[in-house]
Amino acid sequence: MAAETVRTSGAPSHRIPSLDGLRALSIFLVLVLHSIQRIEITTTVSFLWVGIFNGSTGVFIFFVISGYLITSLLLREHEKRGSISLRGFYFRRAMRILPPLYVYVGVLLLLGWAGRLPIFKLDIISALFFFHDYALSLMWPLEHFWSLSIEEQFYLIWPLLLLYCLRRPGPEGRLKASKIAIAIILIAPVIRVVSFTLARHTVLHNSYGFHAHADSLMFGCLLALVQGTPVFERVYQYVTKIWWIPPAAIVVFDCLSARYQNYWDFPIGMTVCGAAIAFFLLWCVRNPTSAVGRFLNSRPIAHIGVLSYSIYIWQTLFLNGANVSLFGPSLKILYTLPFSWLAILAVAELSYLLVERPSLRLRNYLIKRFGLYAENRRIRQASVSNSNV
Repeated sequence: MAAETVRTSGAPSHRIPSLDGLRALSIFLVLVLHSIQRIEITTTVSFLWVGIFNGSTGVFIFFVISGYLITSLLLREHEKRGSISLRGFYFRRAMRILPPLYVYVGVLLLLGWAGRLPIFKLDIISALFFFHDYALSLMWPLEHFWSLSIEEQFYLIWPLLLLYCLRRPGPEGRLKASKIAIAIILIAPVIRVVSFTLARHTVLHNSYGFHAHADSLMFGCLLALVQGTPVFERVYQYVTKIWWIPPAAIVVFDCLSARYQNYWDFPIGMTVCGAAIAFFLLWCVRNPTSAVGRFLNSRPIAHIGVLSYSIYIWQTLFLNGANVSLFGPSLKILYTLPFSWLAILAVAELSYLLVERPSLRLRNYLIKRFGLYAENRRIRQASVSNSNV
């Protein structure tokens, strides 16, 4: 969920408009849903509230943003340099994602050492090495690491596929990559249904695995690959002729998801929601001066987007119902609304200032020092927000 923007050496930062604001929307949906789940322990909450504030859609937005942004960065690098530096890409990703995440896991280990939290080896190892989406999570403070693992698996696989496709000259390479993305989008619902009906006793019987969410990432990748082409632009103009249709469709799909759950999500729900998110994302990117765009790009909303990676990492520590045993009655304020949200924001701000920004500065220095890119075409990365993703 951690994303970044490009700065060309000697030039100002080139941010893609509205993405930070969309990350803020994503993390808001996640926080609200987890807070509703806390309320549901003692009170019945209508499925409509769960649908309107659907945290799963918040994660899907992160996934689409990640696919769109990472593919855009790689395509831009390929256009500038004629190639993609996998070494540079993986180094940038590691320096962006690992420090805040490992600090959080380190805090959990300290809490375990102090006797405040049970520690399970598989959970820690799967979190550190990004296969938590296929590990049975026993540690509640790591329950949300499934989505971080999916993003890291995407970062590992997609650049290799894209680089292979771009070996073909001109538009042919993009076309081949687009076909791969479309194939994954089309086959993903089949994989979800089959894995939950025929693979009950295997690791694939898991709605949190990469195989169940690859299409959300591919919608973002496909968007970056086909935007500007005549066919796509005609479809885009038709779908967004009335701008609020895609976000309204997302809300309707979310309510259907809350009501019918996997019976809707697996065969069609996740697919149509991913498509609607992709169209709305591009509309927001292309219309930063609209009322919605001005809101998404406003300083406080964009800053929440910048913090969203750290917010996502730390939020479950303050919102999961099991944290009562961690904090105890003397610190009840830390897991009581609205103070739990304030605590999340405070810890995320500290994580950003003390961990994320220093690691990004170190990354930029090391890129320059060891010449991960050709000196005359070096691509430097500015400190930015989260995209998870």
